[in-house]
Amino acid sequence: MTNFARAARSALLRLSICKPSPGQAPCSRGFHIAANAKRSFLSSLLQTAKSNNPITGQWYGQPTHETHPELVSPAEVTHGITKSEYEARRQQLVQDMPAGSTLVLFSSRMYFVSPHVFHGFRQDSDFFYLTGWNEPDSVVVIEKSATASRGYTMVMFVNSKDPKKEVWEGPRNGIEAAVSLFGADEARPVAEFRKYAAKLTGRLQDRKSRDGAYVFADLDAEHGLLRSRECDAFRDQLKRDNMGSHVRRLSPLVQQQRLIKSSAEIQLMREAGRISALGFGQLMQKCRPGLSESTLQAVFEHATQMALVSQHEDGSVVDRSALSRPAYVPVFASGEHALCMHYVQNASPAKSGDLILVDAGTEYAAYASDITRTFPVNGRFTQPQRDLYSALLSVHEQMVRLCCVESGYSLNEVHRRSAKLLATELKQIGLDVSDRDIDEQLFPHHIGHYLGMDVHDTVDISRSQQLKRNMVVTIEPGVYVPYDNRFPKAFQGIGIRIEDDIVVGQTESDIENLTARAPRSVEEIEACVGSVSWGS
Repeated sequence: MTNFARAARSALLRLSICKPSPGQAPCSRGFHIAANAKRSFLSSLLQTAKSNNPITGQWYGQPTHETHPELVSPAEVTHGITKSEYEARRQQLVQDMPAGSTLVLFSSRMYFVSPHVFHGFRQDSDFFYLTGWNEPDSVVVIEKSATASRGYTMVMFVNSKDPKKEVWEGPRNGIEAAVSLFGADEARPVAEFRKYAAKLTGRLQDRKSRDGAYVFADLDAEHGLLRSRECDAFRDQLKRDNMGSHVRRLSPLVQQQRLIKSSAEIQLMREAGRISALGFGQLMQKCRPGLSESTLQAVFEHATQMALVSQHEDGSVVDRSALSRPAYVPVFASGEHALCMHYVQNASPAKSGDLILVDAGTEYAAYASDITRTFPVNGRFTQPQRDLYSALLSVHEQMVRLCCVESGYSLNEVHRRSAKLLATELKQIGLDVSDRDIDEQLFPHHIGHYLGMDVHDTVDISRSQQLKRNMVVTIEPGVYVPYDNRFPKAFQGIGIRIEDDIVVGQTESDIENLTARAPRSVEEIEACVGSVSWGS
């Protein structure tokens, strides 16, 4: 028994002893502790045991109100999302589960570039959505329970505080915070999960024979994502106990919930869109022939970080840039590089007379933006570039107007409509194209995707679902004319995409473009590109 465990046991034994009220069961030692009081006491006890990092003095491994009051308010678990909203998310998910069901969520694990050199950590989006916990090697077990005050119990398995490791790796949240800040009923060291899993599957075997309850968990590495090693152990345990037929995937259920954004989520995405749009404005202003694609990428990323720094009249600075990072590896594709959908080498100089296609976005407080703009490197469209751009912009604007419930469209239906409209627009400027030309060469990708915590959000949800209010989608028509003499020579080698982030409205007037501030019209772009001297 650890010193902490001895202290906890001793403190519990010192609690006032009372007889159980009618209908209340005594504990194993004949004590009765009201559930809420017990939980409150344990939370406060755990809180007092927290260890601060010996170098930084920080108590937690992520911003909290206690450590970062400028970023997290007293009611929030993470920036912009309150404890009550996280609670409501879990309750909503559990309500739709069969009685006695168990949910097991696994965090992301660290990815390494080479021995001892790691990538920046990003939490599994479903895990973060339900907990706000932002550390690797963690597990959450949620069991639906009719007798629990919340309708469920929640146990978290996390890395314990370790002053020696924290010298190297920085502070950890620890077991204490899992209870006091993140809403767990109980928290344990992650090393104990495997023993717990064996007991859990035993209980589930008994339960499934009575009421057909399921285990909801994502046990396979999907979409290239690796979950914590405890996931492998749990999968093996389920196989040993012959529980495979009672396991269901959890992700589609969480994603269906994530698909409709709350007002708090939309506000975070509004801010992500704002700073990314400002980044595009400054990128265009500083664009010059001869600058490399990688330099232009640096201009954009610096601008988005600085967009989160503000200064008060008294000279004090508020800096929220710690909440942001690139949402994905960006595309800075000048000239013919734009014919490649996901060109990310970003290594060539941008040349006068060429267009540059930039697909980039910022993640803010775990929510992504995703913008694409295409503009002339020297600030002036050639006539063929202008004609092709204007044709695509017309498609873009008309498709945005379909992003409302009253249109009755799904994203798939919006895509089909966009392909037909693009063919019509291209014929008007001299490209006599077939449906096959559009689908296979000129516009080979979809009109858009869902957007949220992930750039390609809720990927298990079909794009054939009818659009619903407060979904957030991208609208991103593109046209890419290859070096093929079936098409007019003036247009060959030109690739253009225009993308914005759209909140689906009930009616057309309710539609909100989160990224509208990024220059988009021909006139706006030509007025912006190169308008600020380099170095200013």
